[in-house]
Amino acid sequence: MPFLVRIVLLALALVAYAAGGAALAIVRSRGLDGTRHDAGMTAVALSLTAVGALCTIPGAGPFGIPAFGGVTVWASYIIMAQRLGVFHVQTGPTEEEAFEEPHRHA
Repeated sequence: MPFLVRIVLLALALVAYAAGGAALAIVRSRGLDGTRHDAGMTAVALSLTAVGALCTIPGAGPFGIPAFGGVTVWASYIIMAQRLGVFHVQTGPTEEEAFEEPHRHA
């Protein structure tokens, strides 16, 4: 298969995986809100991930699905879920905060 075709297939897979991860974050967010299970959005997430897998196999082989697709879906889910408020990723204290004297409550 020509190299350019593989690149195009992997680009399409990247878009499909990223959209699938975002759709999974939406499903998770709606589930935490207490609304009933959204079967339509779950179907969208699964179908986008399946399209990504079908584009990955000829472009990178079957091991490309977890290596390329898994990482892309995971990263997209993390970014979208954080934007939706499902969780908040925090970093450790900055250098300035680490060397400050602790506040004492009287």
